[in-house]
Amino acid sequence: MESEILHLAHALQNTFEKNAWHGPAVKEVLADITPQQAHHRLPATHSIIELVAHMTAWRTFVTHRLQGDTDYKVSDEQNFPTLSDWNIVVRNLEESQAALLQALLQFPQQRLDEKISPGEYNYTFYTLLSGIIHHDLYHLGQIVLLKKTI
Repeated sequence: MESEILHLAHALQNTFEKNAWHGPAVKEVLADITPQQAHHRLPATHSIIELVAHMTAWRTFVTHRLQGDTDYKVSDEQNFPTLSDWNIVVRNLEESQAALLQALLQFPQQRLDEKISPGEYNYTFYTLLSGIIHHDLYHLGQIVLLKKTI
């Protein structure tokens, strides 16, 4: 049987790149979005570019935690930043994928049941890792809906 680290890595890869069980993966959804479309928003929503930058911010958070950085936090400015260059935002997301996979594959499986930091966050590394996949898919659904209104 596959190790849980490899299982999580495959889920992270499939939901990001291709062969996702639910439908199109992150890269597949983002592939045909133009810079103009990336800035599209409905009333009281975030734009596609803001959602993708937000996804990157939280993936970076997970990477830092896997690497032992218990002080790293996502600032308000990072959480939903105002950015203008769609190509840079997509590149940052792709780089966050590579960094996250590398950190995950180096993470000791026996630590999956440990809390990610004492006191502040009351969940395990396993919950954090499965959660980032769900987080991406939640925002991917928002992006798909926004694309339908363009």
